[in-house]
Amino acid sequence: MADTMISVIIPVYNVEQYLPQCVESILAQTYQRLEIILVDDGSTDGSGRLCDALVQRDKRVRVIHKPNGGLSDARNAGTEACNGEFVFYLDSDDYLEQDAIMALVSIQSESQAEIVIGNYSYTYADHEDIAQPDTGTIQKYTRKEAISLLMQGKLQTFAWGKLIRADIAKRHPFPLGKLFEDHFWTHLVFQDCETAVYSSKPMVHYRQRENSISYTFNLKRLDIIEGWQERIAFLQREYPDMVEEYLHRCAGDTVSLAWLVLTRMRKNKKQGFAILRQFIRYYQLDSHCKGQTQKLVQALKQSNLQYSIEAVYFRITRGD
Repeated sequence: MADTMISVIIPVYNVEQYLPQCVESILAQTYQRLEIILVDDGSTDGSGRLCDALVQRDKRVRVIHKPNGGLSDARNAGTEACNGEFVFYLDSDDYLEQDAIMALVSIQSESQAEIVIGNYSYTYADHEDIAQPDTGTIQKYTRKEAISLLMQGKLQTFAWGKLIRADIAKRHPFPLGKLFEDHFWTHLVFQDCETAVYSSKPMVHYRQRENSISYTFNLKRLDIIEGWQERIAFLQREYPDMVEEYLHRCAGDTVSLAWLVLTRMRKNKKQGFAILRQFIRYYQLDSHCKGQTQKLVQALKQSNLQYSIEAVYFRITRGD
């Protein structure tokens, strides 16, 4: 177990404030056989210089400086350059529990799974962490079981927080230029595994920042619809028995996305709703849900934008 090399891949872009805590949490890991690859994706603050300083501090740290290409491009560069038997992606504003890698490697050694998924905590600047429940569970899944749970949202989609066999990661580069890139990627990695294991132990501190990509809202946020479409096509091809349930979930998620368009998108609301309507019509999502959600999806399907907005607003204010 102690001989397994783990490549921790960290994309870095203008995170000078958070990068030291992130890297410190890896250097302090109880599991020591690591290579830490910092991919400076054309940072314009002091992040690149900080990466170089960290290389001087610990021989396990490597840095790749590259022109800005986005999160996926940075992860791909790190994956291509890694030498480990397993990869572990970590975002540069997040950090790890001290025994996180040891726990994941121990589980992998015992189970021989190609992917091991750790739990996480939401971390805030102004109040205590909100931890996902730790039930002491270590659960092993077949490929189909893992795919099913992923599509149900019961296994997390995030690229980070997973120990993944490196040859599998190298076969599945992240899509360039997409927001929510993990929705295009995670199911392909799961499909390339015989088994996956989930641990309920919180290992990653997932920092919540108002100025992060996840918190800002514009038309690029609707890339997620393309990710859903790719997942639907994947299920139709590989697991047709899962399609109906996933379309039901897409219907509910579309209503939630419409609410975000309504409340957070200052410009291009009409274009945002047009994209949502096209998705709803193509997959006939109103036939895959019931009750109030069905009414809302039907409303969004109509051409009257004002009615769609009022319907979504009515649902949210009522708390239905």
